[in-house]
Amino acid sequence: MISLGINSDQVIEAIFEGLILRGHTGNAENTQLALPGLEESRQDLFIQWETASEREKRSRTMFAQETIKVDEVSAELIAVRSAIGSNVDVETFTREAFSAHGAVVSQLHRGTIQVDPTEAPQALRDTVMGGSGYRFRARFELPVVDDERYLSRTHPIVEGLATYVMDTALDPSAESIARRCGVIRTSRVSRRTTLLLVRIRFHIIMQQGKEERALLAEDCQILAFTGSPANAEWISDNAFIEQALEAPSEANIYPEQAKHFLQQLLENMALLQPRLDQVARERGEELLTAHRRVRSASQVRGVRYHVEPQLPVDMLGTYIYLPKA
Repeated sequence: MISLGINSDQVIEAIFEGLILRGHTGNAENTQLALPGLEESRQDLFIQWETASEREKRSRTMFAQETIKVDEVSAELIAVRSAIGSNVDVETFTREAFSAHGAVVSQLHRGTIQVDPTEAPQALRDTVMGGSGYRFRARFELPVVDDERYLSRTHPIVEGLATYVMDTALDPSAESIARRCGVIRTSRVSRRTTLLLVRIRFHIIMQQGKEERALLAEDCQILAFTGSPANAEWISDNAFIEQALEAPSEANIYPEQAKHFLQQLLENMALLQPRLDQVARERGEELLTAHRRVRSASQVRGVRYHVEPQLPVDMLGTYIYLPKA
């Protein structure tokens, strides 16, 4: 439906004129129907019609974003979904984090849990529940009933819980269930395997004409290698890394042994720095390509981008997996 912006009387008049002109065959009997000025009026209406049609097309192009094709930005959609995690990841994290902090998590029926945070630390209740310790029911899939909460990745309870776990892990004076360093024995690995949790920061420089603007972006990555830092063999198999993250501790390790392996790793961290810098630059190129791809799909013109990794990367966690004896 195109809005012409033409008076309705004009349209009605043009319809009648068209009917009259359609009957004009050029012979003597119909010549009297060809009244002066009718052909000019019809042409003027057609011009207004075409002008309104073009104006409507331009409006749809500007505001409807019909030019963006899903397959053109599918890589970004997949990356975002992977980064924020599935509902299964959110449920696993929520259950384990609440339970580890003393809260009682009960399974009511399929897909629904009840959380009683009464025994959880007051600091956690302040961050997650606003200080209250009342019980609540939750689901991680829709639909929910009136007395249930839908806990998605961005729900305040999930975000508050993640913030509390991360902040206490990074605070050297706080007691946290999360550790920045760890050593376990597991049957999931056949050689000593080290996982590094790193945070990479980027400056995305946007240039449009003479104006330049910088945006800050952050990216967390899990990097893995086998062997010692001096002879590190880097692992690119993401499936293996995912399995290692979920590996349980299957045998005891003496605190002195764990301290020895961690100290050896930290003292030789400089040997890993070239690889960490390389990963930061590669991720920067991927970020730049993604920006260009999305901007191109949305038909943004006249803007240039370049990405500057901020080195060195931040080391958030180091975890060593030893074969089960």
